[in-house]
Amino acid sequence: MSALDPLLVSLVLGITTAFLGCIVAVIWWVDRYDREPVWLVVAVAAWGGIVSPFLVRLCAEPTQWLVASLSGGSQDPRWLVVGAAPVVEELVKGIGIVLVIRLTREFDNPTDGVVYGTAVGLGFAVTENLVYALAGVAQNLTTPMVIGLVVRRTLFTAGVHALGSSAVGAGLGFARLASKRWRAALWIMLGFVAAVVLHGGWNLAVFAAGSIGAPTPWTVIVPLYLVFAAGLGLLLQAEHVVLRRQMAEEVRLGVLPAWAAEVIPFYRKRIRSDWWPSRRERTIIARQLTRLAFRKHALSSADAASIEGLEIVRLRQKVQRILNPPTDD
Repeated sequence: MSALDPLLVSLVLGITTAFLGCIVAVIWWVDRYDREPVWLVVAVAAWGGIVSPFLVRLCAEPTQWLVASLSGGSQDPRWLVVGAAPVVEELVKGIGIVLVIRLTREFDNPTDGVVYGTAVGLGFAVTENLVYALAGVAQNLTTPMVIGLVVRRTLFTAGVHALGSSAVGAGLGFARLASKRWRAALWIMLGFVAAVVLHGGWNLAVFAAGSIGAPTPWTVIVPLYLVFAAGLGLLLQAEHVVLRRQMAEEVRLGVLPAWAAEVIPFYRKRIRSDWWPSRRERTIIARQLTRLAFRKHALSSADAASIEGLEIVRLRQKVQRILNPPTDD
């Protein structure tokens, strides 16, 4: 089966895109307090699936030359796959998250970093799965074998891409809230190093697969998925704490009515219809107050104080116009 089969390519793309797209959608939905714009999440996934593989390919020869130089001309592929490849891939995927921070005002905290990191990582995995499927076709693998390869990579390696990029995104999110430049730089470095170590460790485990005493993929990836879920839960709980504290402070300052502190920090109360009559205005109020809370939380950063302060004033004014509309005398 050396000829390119359009039906097989479509099937491969359909399987991996549908499954991984659902994972991104679930992570997006779980970020319940301040969900990111769908178009922006899709754009970041497109960066991972289109731009990142192109940049990785562009860096392939320089990376191989650098690895050969540093390893004394060693031809051991582990130097490239375990060492250099994770650095390059996590770097180019991370650029997509950085662009969100630089070009929009949507990125507020580590949870946002996890959402965008998951999107860019799984976008990259879609393209990588297609490349491996085409390689399988070139090696005359049967259709069931190619499909099996894609399914295995979707369950295992795609998850590693998501976890690695999520670590980068979380690091950028903590840096967003850091009060000092050196702390922000430290968070960024920690997130990137964690991603590279995770990615490189997985590649090393794949190399060792089949050796005596080597762990099976399931024993490696399942604990990582559980750690990811637990970490995301902790980040969501931290968002809840920020909302409670900031809403209570706004009530004490007389900016907001007392019900804001009792409704906005609680997801179930937010989606009920009894705290504000208009559904459209209810959605706007919840979104703006959530953003106000996160902007105030970020105000501890001395470098961003003036920018954040101006936006806090604007958000307060917008909410108050909705809560206290002018009346005709």
